[in-house]
Amino acid sequence: MTINDIRAEFPFLETGMIYLNHAATGPWPRSAERRVQQHVEGRTHGPVEIFQRTIKLISGAREMAADMIGTDPSRVAFVQNTSEGLNILAQGLDWKSGDRILLIEQEFPSNVYPFINLRRHGVEIDFVPQRDGRIELADIEQALTPRTRILAVSWVQFLSGFRLDLAALKQMCDRHGTLLSVDAIQGVGAIRLNLRETPVDFLSAGVQKWQLGPQGVGIVYVSERAQDVIRQAHLGWISVRNAWDFFDYEQELQEDARRYENGTYNAIGISGYHGSLELFSRVGFDRASELVRANAAHTWRRAHERGFDVVTPESAGERAGIVTLRHERAEELQKALHERNIIVSARVGHIRISPHFYNTTDEIDAMLNVLHELL
Repeated sequence: MTINDIRAEFPFLETGMIYLNHAATGPWPRSAERRVQQHVEGRTHGPVEIFQRTIKLISGAREMAADMIGTDPSRVAFVQNTSEGLNILAQGLDWKSGDRILLIEQEFPSNVYPFINLRRHGVEIDFVPQRDGRIELADIEQALTPRTRILAVSWVQFLSGFRLDLAALKQMCDRHGTLLSVDAIQGVGAIRLNLRETPVDFLSAGVQKWQLGPQGVGIVYVSERAQDVIRQAHLGWISVRNAWDFFDYEQELQEDARRYENGTYNAIGISGYHGSLELFSRVGFDRASELVRANAAHTWRRAHERGFDVVTPESAGERAGIVTLRHERAEELQKALHERNIIVSARVGHIRISPHFYNTTDEIDAMLNVLHELL
């Protein structure tokens, strides 16, 4: 697909809007719209009973999602959102008073509340500080203790855009006997991930941002190691191996991650997600990541040349799709850009810019030019 072919998948571009806010909400491509329309058509106008067709589509979405993160489909389950996914792990371990969990300061709350909720079981919560938007591996290792059972991190920080080295973290956790849990919502869809090469123990990510999917859908990855220690807090009728054997209540659970899918799927949401993944597949997961990284690099370089206070790291290895500028008038500037049909985020004294694979350098330059004029 050429860049023009890709951009044709996003009808809102015809309005002249410059959308650089994928770290908040991603637009739907036409392919997502078509899949949702097909589902609605079947349920509204007939044949109404489209369960088998829907199950086949859900299976296809699972396979493409697994391809996106480099794992086997058997390791992927669908959830409603990032927090629900993280609660599978948080509520699934056999906690003892004095057990510890290590978190990062200034994380997005989705990666905090599921774990601090465990204080009621006597679990102690430790925090690693951020150093001007960066997280030092040495600080994490120093904070790990023999009682630390989980290290829970965001792969990409929602504010600074700093990207952690998951391979180095996993090696560190393995040395300490600690499970590595990853909130990957700001990475998956922006940066290529291969869990076969860079394994983690648990991963959760809503699909509504960089994956360009609907709200109310998320994916989790559960390693075999994590599945062996999780005693899941919630079960449903499709958690078992033969869900259609209605009256055998003594069945074993599904052998793979599908055991965490308790009941009726969000069929409309996963239909839309399937359509979004179709676009990623046509573009190519590797190429999509390359385009995002190129746009982030261009944003960082031009913002630095303009003299903006860029807090996102310069190193490509420590960056994903987010580039953040520090400014005391961030909210005022964000509103002024919005009035000019340019969409970015204002977050606690920062302007967050997050271009995707279909954005152009001309759009990025136009945004920075307007921002420079406003100042």
